[in-house]
Amino acid sequence: MNFLYKKRNYVPLLALILVSCAATTGVISKGDGVYTINVYRGDEGKVKLRAYQHAERFCAENNKLGIKVVKENLRADPSSPNMGIIDLDFRCEGQVSDYGKRWLQKK
Repeated sequence: MNFLYKKRNYVPLLALILVSCAATTGVISKGDGVYTINVYRGDEGKVKLRAYQHAERFCAENNKLGIKVVKENLRADPSSPNMGIIDLDFRCEGQVSDYGKRWLQKK
């Protein structure tokens, strides 16, 4: 009985962790060598970090290159003032970042 009581306490914690994770559209081609990614559902620092990580991983895995930011639009989420949204437009150019190199080593 004690085990069931403890297990029930973890359910709200797990739900909170899942809700606090940043969500993303994934990398989408805009054409002419420009890609975009939209990240939301997290504080502004978390969504910006996730957007750059996804962009760096995408360029490293697909082109063996780093990223060059074309446009960054970081703003507060109107539906939740403590959350942020970012639209990051980028090109795959230049040297692969350390983060991208780690992904290449895993392949």
